[in-house]
Amino acid sequence: MNLVDGIMKSKIRIKIILTLYELGELSISQLAKTIGSNYTLTLKHVRALEEMGIVKEVTVGRMRLIKLNKNTPAYEHIKTLVNTLKNLMNIQQ
Repeated sequence: MNLVDGIMKSKIRIKIILTLYELGELSISQLAKTIGSNYTLTLKHVRALEEMGIVKEVTVGRMRLIKLNKNTPAYEHIKTLVNTLKNLMNIQQ
């Protein structure tokens, strides 16, 4: 599966990317609540995005936080995708 197919496979994955782009790093629980999903489903999609190298988990003390992986070659494309999606959402409003 290529990167675009992997990201576009689910609206939840798109919401995760948009949310992390806007808010930075969040725990799985915070992320699930923010995107309106449950913990288990959010974790499943975070793990898939992690396998693709899109997000990464960082540990701060006892907290495990998820954030976008800015070290991936795809990060610049993700920024473009996020800005395009935000522009499309503004047009539709």
